[in-house]
Amino acid sequence: MSQQSKKRTQASLSAPFDKYIDEKLRAEITGISRTTWWRLERQGKTPPVYRIGQMKRWLLSEILEYFTD
Repeated sequence: MSQQSKKRTQASLSAPFDKYIDEKLRAEITGISRTTWWRLERQGKTPPVYRIGQMKRWLLSEILEYFTD
């Protein structure tokens, strides 16, 4: 199991009521604009994005964990 898979599994187990959030809510929580987030994402400095069809979503627990570390 890869390191990223382990982290995702741990996040899933530690947050049984976790939910996916959209771009608008992600921006509200982080205070980071779409453009700046896109730049950080390209540099590999953001939590993983989950694609559901053409929609981009993030796990709330991973966003919160990212900013508390």
